[in-house]
Amino acid sequence: MRDSNFYRYFLASRPNPPVCALLVALRGSTGQLDKPVATDRLHLTWCVIAETLERDRFMLPRVEAALSGQRLSSGPLWLGRVRGGKQGAAVYSRSRKPELLRLYRQLASILSVRDIHPMYRKSGLDPHITLGHDPCAFQTFRILHEWIPDELLLIESEVGCGVHHVLARWPLLPPLQGLLLFEPLPPPLVLVAGGAG
Repeated sequence: MRDSNFYRYFLASRPNPPVCALLVALRGSTGQLDKPVATDRLHLTWCVIAETLERDRFMLPRVEAALSGQRLSSGPLWLGRVRGGKQGAAVYSRSRKPELLRLYRQLASILSVRDIHPMYRKSGLDPHITLGHDPCAFQTFRILHEWIPDELLLIESEVGCGVHHVLARWPLLPPLQGLLLFEPLPPPLVLVAGGAG
């Protein structure tokens, strides 16, 4: 959408406090001091699902209906490459991430039942967290930090105003593990929609 002010709806996960502290510490070395992403807005975007000129009051019930009763497991994300450019700086994932790709595909399949489809994902999922939007030029460097997202958020962003509204949140189950033959099956878990926060 080309308008400077509009609403964007997306599914995301926010980093836990240790990861937030790491990301904030990177601001100086990446030149993100004038337009850094606010700490409470740092996030990993799973997918943008809509962009509208007016607030979509039906988006929340549609997404809740799609995710109701679903069991979604997370996976490890290794934060690695820190790189910058004309659009700002971001931390990108490194190595293989089969669990997170499985989660992304599962989300896309579940949402499609309600005619909700990921936007801007023709090249696939490239997990990253934006640090800031100041143009910058520095030598790409690496960090090594594991993060396991534990929550899925539906966020309404007022693009152009710098405002994020968390419309709902659902816990993500721990990464899938194989069961040994003598272990009992775990009890079933379901997602529970949360309130704004």
